[in-house]
Amino acid sequence: MGQTEIVPRYTRPANSEYAEDPIKAFGNMMQATIIGYLRKNPAQTRAEIADALEIPKMTVSNGLEKLLDVGLIIADPPRDVAIRGQRVRYTVDDAQVTEMVMRLNQVLGEF
Repeated sequence: MGQTEIVPRYTRPANSEYAEDPIKAFGNMMQATIIGYLRKNPAQTRAEIADALEIPKMTVSNGLEKLLDVGLIIADPPRDVAIRGQRVRYTVDDAQVTEMVMRLNQVLGEF
């Protein structure tokens, strides 16, 4: 019997871990739109973002959770101390966004 070749489900190039977070963060149009909106309009609530972008609040909520998970936005108060029903305001962490953009640019060969 011949050996069975193990084929990975998907191929990962060298240094792919370096680009994975930026791609996850910016690879979704909704998340990129939320970041762009919050950069121009900091300290907005989920409802304010949804109204301004004319999208459902639940869609915004899902996008915000993903952006919080990767550290691109800051919640005030932080989600670990926010009380249910309390208005949470979201702002972009500009330093983190800049780092993610630079990492993505390096992978793309822009610098």
